[in-house]
Amino acid sequence: MQIVIIGNGPAAIAAAETLRQQDRACGIVMLSKESVPFYSPCPLAEYVEGSVPKERLFLRDPDFYARNAIDIRYGRPVTRIDPQARQVWAGGEAVAYDRLLIASGSRAFVPPVPGLAGTRGVFELKTLDDADGILERLEVARRAVVIGSGFIGLEAVQALVRHGLAVTLLEAQRHVLPAMLDSEMAALVEQRLVEHGVQVRTGSGAERILEGEDGVRGVLAGGVEIPCELVICAAGVRADLSILDGSGIAGNRGILVDARMRTSVEGVFAAGDVIERPDAPDKHRVVPNWPNAVSTGRIAAWNMLGIDRRHPGLEAVNVVRVFDLPVASFGVQAGETCLRWQDGAGALRKVLLKDGRVAGGQLIGEINGTGVLHEMMKKGTAVERFGTHLAHPGFGYIHTLEPLRAIKWA
Repeated sequence: MQIVIIGNGPAAIAAAETLRQQDRACGIVMLSKESVPFYSPCPLAEYVEGSVPKERLFLRDPDFYARNAIDIRYGRPVTRIDPQARQVWAGGEAVAYDRLLIASGSRAFVPPVPGLAGTRGVFELKTLDDADGILERLEVARRAVVIGSGFIGLEAVQALVRHGLAVTLLEAQRHVLPAMLDSEMAALVEQRLVEHGVQVRTGSGAERILEGEDGVRGVLAGGVEIPCELVICAAGVRADLSILDGSGIAGNRGILVDARMRTSVEGVFAAGDVIERPDAPDKHRVVPNWPNAVSTGRIAAWNMLGIDRRHPGLEAVNVVRVFDLPVASFGVQAGETCLRWQDGAGALRKVLLKDGRVAGGQLIGEINGTGVLHEMMKKGTAVERFGTHLAHPGFGYIHTLEPLRAIKWA
């Protein structure tokens, strides 16, 4: 059996390794649009900052592909899928498959702002090439503008500040991390950014990129020109659905898959940042993160081999550090009941309840137990018996097993 995998990220690698563990004979062809072996994009900001060397980005040794009999083809972006012929087209070449896995990941979203695409000195921070381009630009840049205050944007801000640049953060919404935090919690993050010299401008989106002889010279936002020599666009990511045209593979925000990672077309599977689960309790969400990519890649591999495995649902816990301040969130931002805990030193935890069950959480400064709370939300555990202890940073699995009176709270 010939299996073709589109992509070379965590979902693709997890699938390839699972395939080899189960079947040493099947053929595996991996088509990568990049020109380097498997690496983690998660620490790219730390690489730009200088705290993570380039070699630590790579997560498999150079012999990984040959050792696992994987035919890796670099620099081969897929342009078309033909399910009737069971072929994909990459670099002008048709590659045949018996089973196909689409693990093409996500792409940076670039808003339609004049000059944002194509101006020298303007970057995303999604790939290793992006990071290397930013490092090169740092040789001439003294001021920078970061557009967008999600994970990538805040990580980029920290990296640039630690290089000594004057940084302005633009966020079109009313507060930073709008998809993750409410306004009260976001204010704590904004305070940390300001303490480190960042100019935070919320409710202010980029209107135009201003170009000079040496590339970008400024950003127009709210009618005000912000001088800079470097811009990082971190306006979010989208599932990369560019290869679906004409394939008949159903997609919405992502490629629609069932619990076995099967698409709407026979023999075609999808995994990782590119998928959307319409049948899951939290419907119609694309949740791009590393754990989801690995787990869905494995599920796809088993099912491509005819081994029935089903995915329990995407994990949607968000964690980021802002100048060493840990921040975590999951679920909704508002509920029927809000349990609070704070220590008076900047840490604040909120657990949101609906119908006596966890519906969401936002935690800053003290994020221990986030996984426990998220698991209780997924399972629909009745939590009223825990009272306000639920928001305490010492709350953990032990408290779900023993009577509250037997537990000493710190």
